[in-house]
Amino acid sequence: MKTKRIAFVLTAIILSTLPISQTFAQQDSTLFMDSTLETWEAQTEALEDVENVTEDPLERLEESQSSGRPNLNDLKYETAVKLLKLTDYQYYQLQLYIETYGPLYSIYEIPSIDGFSVEEMRRLATVTIIAPPPKGRPSFRELIRSCKNVFWVRYGQIVERQAGYDTSRANHYVGSPAHLQFRYDFSIRQHFGFRVAGEKDAGEAFFRGDQKQGFDHYSGSLYVKNIRWLKCAVLGDYRLNFGQGLVLGSSMMSGKGGGVSAARRFSDGIRPVATTNESELFRGVAFTLGNAQWSGSGFAGAITESNHTAFGGAVTYRQAQFSLNALAVCYGEYSDSATAREKWRSLGQPKQVNAGLSYHALARKVLLFGEAAVNEKGRPAVLQAALIPVAPIFQVAALLRYYATGYQSPMGSGFRTSSGDCGEFGAYLTGHLVLNRRIEADLYCDYYRLRWLSYLTDAPVQGMDAGLSLSCHLPGKNLLYARYQWRTKPKNESNDIYLHRLQEQSRHRFRLQWTCAPLPWLNTKTEVSMVLNKGPDETKRWYKGILMYQDLAFNWKKPQLSVHLRIAYFDTDRYDERLYAYENDVYYAFTVGSYYYQGMRGYLLLRYKIQNFSIWFRIARTHYLNKNDISSGLTYIDKPHKTEVKVQCLYRF
Repeated sequence: MKTKRIAFVLTAIILSTLPISQTFAQQDSTLFMDSTLETWEAQTEALEDVENVTEDPLERLEESQSSGRPNLNDLKYETAVKLLKLTDYQYYQLQLYIETYGPLYSIYEIPSIDGFSVEEMRRLATVTIIAPPPKGRPSFRELIRSCKNVFWVRYGQIVERQAGYDTSRANHYVGSPAHLQFRYDFSIRQHFGFRVAGEKDAGEAFFRGDQKQGFDHYSGSLYVKNIRWLKCAVLGDYRLNFGQGLVLGSSMMSGKGGGVSAARRFSDGIRPVATTNESELFRGVAFTLGNAQWSGSGFAGAITESNHTAFGGAVTYRQAQFSLNALAVCYGEYSDSATAREKWRSLGQPKQVNAGLSYHALARKVLLFGEAAVNEKGRPAVLQAALIPVAPIFQVAALLRYYATGYQSPMGSGFRTSSGDCGEFGAYLTGHLVLNRRIEADLYCDYYRLRWLSYLTDAPVQGMDAGLSLSCHLPGKNLLYARYQWRTKPKNESNDIYLHRLQEQSRHRFRLQWTCAPLPWLNTKTEVSMVLNKGPDETKRWYKGILMYQDLAFNWKKPQLSVHLRIAYFDTDRYDERLYAYENDVYYAFTVGSYYYQGMRGYLLLRYKIQNFSIWFRIARTHYLNKNDISSGLTYIDKPHKTEVKVQCLYRF
């Protein structure tokens, strides 16, 4: 084997002078990041309300891309599986190869590793690098030089005057229409860091009235990571993700239609955060101690935007091909007028308890994973899944879930169809097929039964979701993508406040997308989406919605200027036929726009960078063709259009 390794190294040196190496170097990883966000956007379409997605997906992507393209010699598990689309067997073989023979010297060693092919080598060469792994103990001077500071501030506003800013009304906003946000990050080689963020919503007072402290929402954390036996310690705001999210997993993200890898949740334990959106998270203290095989976690704190406190812990055992995790969390309640001492006192009086046991195991090339949980009333929740590489060109994932009626977890978010992990049984099957060198297919089917009430469904029901997507890589940096989704689920037929009859409703969604890079500095994207809904009414008519848009992206290196343009036309019969599309936005803003009724929407995004300073400007406008006004109440606009403006400045030092 060592002789083969030497031969590959010599081959790499010889081939490094050939044009193929230049081809690899010319690939742009930004397209890879955009495709990742598009994948997340596809998964969120399974949710009832896409607009409620938090900024966590973008934060995870930013963390994985903070030091550029991933280094194969220092590759994290989640990055390998979620971003690079490697199987668990491939990741295990890669780590085994590095442990046995040392760090990789060249990309041309990849085909010699079990589970990898020449095509896999070509793909990884475009999105990864090979560099020496970081040293175990950096010197004090190296630590000082590795300090990173990132500060950004954002201003946003709706240009049209809303009814809430009319001070002659009895009920009106007390502040300006400006939406302000800021964030500061300080880190030293991911060993030590501090981050703080603040937000002021439109219409709220700022340094006056009831908001004399300035921003109405502050978030921050102080953390230490990876220092001998101390894996992580956090003081401030943090999120907890363990197992498959049945007990703790509020910031996890996966869903239907995202491919084989999207069926699985990744438990990264404790994550220090500083969020600019007012979402539920833990505020207190948390820590993880241990080594590569054993670790233990503990936490205590209040849950923001709720009347709950919580404390708990987890114990994790890991081997190369096996992991087992046990955790428990206790929740206490307090009143809105409670003092800080009363909030902490409620920790000792838990009113709800959740416990869980999760695992994952690699049996040859098959990955088995799952979680079982129970609450204080004995109500269980079980999830079991398997990822099976049937052939090198075909992978399958199967997932079974059962959430008993009465099971609840305030900070849980398991794989599900309804809005809560309660009263649901389902079987989900998805597959990924490589038809040839240019065409890949993803398909899924989910059958479920809801034994409890859900949104617009006032009785237990059963339904089915299915979908198929095709990706075709054409010559000349052209990508053709098509997706079809089908859902059948009973919904309320009548608006009668006393009786809601259920009527079967079918929904069909189509999407056709073409992306192209005709020039090194120009990328284009054209998309046509359509939805057909069979309404739950006596007429049983079909309601339709259509969305068409064209994107242009210009990127110049000298000067470092980028321009993104979109023009879109949409026409839907009702709000229920709304369509979603990912939109480019300013830094650290994850936007999935919803298009409904009839109108046009366009946006312009400019970014200019000079050394360590960057500035963004974004203006977006929606003009309705069948309406003379927009919204109601305090957000009412007496015009058929709505214009949003954002300006953001960022400085790295």
